[in-house]
Amino acid sequence: MPSARLFLNGANVDRQFREELFDAANRAGMAPGEFAIIAAAEKLARMGRSFPGVFRKGDFQPVTTRSEAA
Repeated sequence: MPSARLFLNGANVDRQFREELFDAANRAGMAPGEFAIIAAAEKLARMGRSFPGVFRKGDFQPVTTRSEAA
């Protein structure tokens, strides 16, 4: 699958959010953009979306649905 560029323009946040994002990304050993993309992927997975991508097994925890948990 060919890659696609992702531009996150217009992302204005307050200073405290920016500091928290950069701190969390730094602690995870990645760039803030990578951290944000992984967070978006986790949310998409929780919403039941499936997608191939640049993620490797273990990059984030799979979400169990209510029917799987029962």
